[in-house]
Amino acid sequence: MSVKHGPRRRSFFTILLNGSQVALEENVTGFDGVIIGGGHNGLTCAAYLARAGLSIAVVERNDEAGGGCSTQELTLPGFRHNTHSSYHFLEEGPVPADLELQRYGLRYVYPETQHSTIFRDGRAITVYTDPKRTAESFARFSRADADRWLELYERYAEAARDLMNGFLYSRPLPPPVLAERLQGDLGRDLLSYMPLSLYEAVDRNFESEQVRVLFKSFLHAISIENVPGTGGFLPRLLSRIARLGVPVGGAVNVANALRGVIEEHGGIVVTGAHAERILVDDGRAVGVRLATGDVLSARRFVASAVDAPQTVRLAGPENFGADVAAKVEDYKWAGHSLVTLHLALDEAPRYLAAEFEPDVDRAFLVVLGADDSEQLGRTFDQIHQGRLPDRLAGNGACPSLFDPSYAPDGKHVAFWWPWAPYDLGGDAGNWDRQREEVGERLLAEWSEYAPNLARGAVLGKRVFSPLDIERHCVNMVRGSHHVGAYEPAQLGGNRPVPELGQYRTPITGLYLCGASSHPGGSVSGAPGYNGANAIAEDLGLNTWWTPVPAPRWSA
Repeated sequence: MSVKHGPRRRSFFTILLNGSQVALEENVTGFDGVIIGGGHNGLTCAAYLARAGLSIAVVERNDEAGGGCSTQELTLPGFRHNTHSSYHFLEEGPVPADLELQRYGLRYVYPETQHSTIFRDGRAITVYTDPKRTAESFARFSRADADRWLELYERYAEAARDLMNGFLYSRPLPPPVLAERLQGDLGRDLLSYMPLSLYEAVDRNFESEQVRVLFKSFLHAISIENVPGTGGFLPRLLSRIARLGVPVGGAVNVANALRGVIEEHGGIVVTGAHAERILVDDGRAVGVRLATGDVLSARRFVASAVDAPQTVRLAGPENFGADVAAKVEDYKWAGHSLVTLHLALDEAPRYLAAEFEPDVDRAFLVVLGADDSEQLGRTFDQIHQGRLPDRLAGNGACPSLFDPSYAPDGKHVAFWWPWAPYDLGGDAGNWDRQREEVGERLLAEWSEYAPNLARGAVLGKRVFSPLDIERHCVNMVRGSHHVGAYEPAQLGGNRPVPELGQYRTPITGLYLCGASSHPGGSVSGAPGYNGANAIAEDLGLNTWWTPVPAPRWSA
């Protein structure tokens, strides 16, 4: 089933059902539920509920569903680039198995050399799927750090692996309740990270600056700032750090697989359709009006996978109450964004650090640009001032090393996305005015680590700026690629605000299921999954899936 848009006559679109066109009469059609936003979270929520037997429509403003799961030919024909997400932990959670996404074409490759952090002195430190090999790499910098790594890996990536899923794939619990549920040495250790800053959490475990920078850079890469109350992200990272997956054929295949589930179970995904208003009647969400004036009525619920401030505006602030509406309007966006250089290549990057560690050239994620914590901190200080850092730093990848479908035979695609401000020099418009200049600088600094990039390997390039991020995904306001800041006031049940922290709203039948809800951005599907659970509970559905239990630890 697909949706096409036709001339404006009696109806805005026609549905192709089993090859036959069916017109929507009187510009109105009804569904059990309408979901706004066709990113992977909206699609996840829709897929679970469609399989539960509800009639579902998903409305997406872009011409292609997927949101942050997008793959495009940005540089040259045949060279396919992930415009947003590229490193996925999706198969760590329940969504792919529950929805049988492999049956719909989703597949991952897990590189043996997961990632490398490269330093200007030519050394590098690597993380492998095998924790013992990672320890050997750490030991070249600190034996104590190698031993500590093995302890932490056993604790959080093995013993507490299911517990970590409980945090992500269930409704957030109030801190006092969570403290009661987390007992024993592991529970106390886990809770001890909660008040710490990002850097404090890392520094209390590791002594080598190189190992510290590896973890701090990875945490910054998932949009976390170094502020008190973010230390709990370190155990979460440790539980997944060696399980990065390359989405075969591109990140868009996450969206394609989810869409396949929805359509096989009678739902539709309407693309190129901008939701203008959530219709509320007597305190209940009853449908969605599109910018064209067409209406999709919702008999049982409306769910929003777009950001919370946008959702409040769509439904009308008056329906939330002045206090809640004001809090949501003050929702904080991330203090940093990303500027990406996408390359079409004749050959993969070859790093000088491969002389120290040959596996650098076989690593999936590569981090470069910062040699110590002081330099990393200075990078973010400059970003917060609206400046492009003196030395760019961030992570990148060459996906075609692991999946040749990303590029023509014998060729490659690669990207580097250093951290950057949204308001470049005080004005986001400078990203357009300085695009070529920024691109040349990105390539020059990347080439310091991989000289072959400056010696003819580059066939085509494209800068994708923080402004481009916002243009492509309107809920990534100010280039906030995880759809909002991670700070204590916006974590757990406080995300986006406490009154909306359980995926429900003051409007009956209106739910949140996007990344401005717990646990936030990244391709986990967790906000969409948790939103589907809330809807199923309120509608009294007999769920075909087994919900992930809330976190508990007593050993």
